[in-house]
Amino acid sequence: MPNTSRIQQAYVHCQTIANEHYENFPTASLLLKKSLRPAVAVIYAFARTADDFADEGDFTVAERLTMLDEWE
Repeated sequence: MPNTSRIQQAYVHCQTIANEHYENFPTASLLLKKSLRPAVAVIYAFARTADDFADEGDFTVAERLTMLDEWE
């Protein structure tokens, strides 16, 4: 059985990414059923991180591709 504490920590981490990123997820999430928000936050955090690897910071193309490959 998975460690519930670690799973909860992961959901909190994803929700933090969703709430604190400069994009507009917090506003859009209000349109979702409350029960769906944690799962959507997980998807958002995954996609948001991949997008940040692709176009944030001063990384080279090779570094970006490596980060995306590792994220996969």
